[in-house]
Amino acid sequence: MNRESLVKEVASSLQVSRRKVRVVLNGLLSEVTEAMHRDEKVNLHRFGAFNVKVRKARTARDLNTNAELRLNDRNIPHFMPFDTLKDIVGKQSPVSGERTGPVADDPAIQRVEETPRERSDDISAMLARAEVLADKGKIEPAIQQYRRILERQPRHVSATGGLGRMFFRLGAQETALEHYNRALGNDPAHVDTLVDRAELFVEMGQYEDARTDLLRVLEYDPYSYRACYLLGMLYITIGTYDAAIKVLSRALDVDRTKAEVHLQLGKAYCHVEKHTEAIEHFEALLRHEPRNEQAYRYLGTIYDKSKQADKALEMYRKSNEIGLV
Repeated sequence: MNRESLVKEVASSLQVSRRKVRVVLNGLLSEVTEAMHRDEKVNLHRFGAFNVKVRKARTARDLNTNAELRLNDRNIPHFMPFDTLKDIVGKQSPVSGERTGPVADDPAIQRVEETPRERSDDISAMLARAEVLADKGKIEPAIQQYRRILERQPRHVSATGGLGRMFFRLGAQETALEHYNRALGNDPAHVDTLVDRAELFVEMGQYEDARTDLLRVLEYDPYSYRACYLLGMLYITIGTYDAAIKVLSRALDVDRTKAEVHLQLGKAYCHVEKHTEAIEHFEALLRHEPRNEQAYRYLGTIYDKSKQADKALEMYRKSNEIGLV
């Protein structure tokens, strides 16, 4: 079950709109993420606890070169289920491979046992495999997997949209657009596909179409990080900097750990000559990415404009050092 499936199930169970469920879910995940970023423990009664553990420094091995790598201490997210959740899951009867006798051999019984839920689970597994292949950059196998899903469920929205993403990555824009349009014809409110199509429209230079899709997404899900970030980038591209600042600030509210948002906000504030705010975001970016060349270069430009020559030279020097590595 992915996020969209979860939203659908909860909305159906509670008889509320998917939009409301998305808002609550995104707010919950954002708060949990922010708390863990502050190294705080999050306890959910009768469910479990989210906290941060330290993975000790260790020596690993590069699988490509067989060279040893020294990995430093690092924080990792951790989930600990409570007893109630363990008990509920523990009461599920595991599938036994020990059935014998006439029942196990009866084809009629076997056909009855292949329930729609089992077939649905099979499709979910196929979709998960396709997404793993896509994440690994194995485009052609991912395309084949999505097509297998569509042979069984021709109107499967996620698989149709997934095919669109694969063709987009191959540079086949028109084919990608056909699949996005087909997916949205089956489900006009499919948020992920709307954002994907908007990204394609931006690359095709169809900025107004992209803006329309992203604004639709934000009607359904006001805290969609991807939609906020892409819309902010779009506004910067067309020179609408105040609007860019507004929507990128919302993206930052969704996830304050994203260095990319600090970079774009810094740029937008530079364009409207709000240098204090720009400096704050570039410095926040450097806390996440201490060797970000662009941040130092922009800071150098800001200090240069404000006649702070020493600071400007220091920023330019650091930018050049990183660029030469």
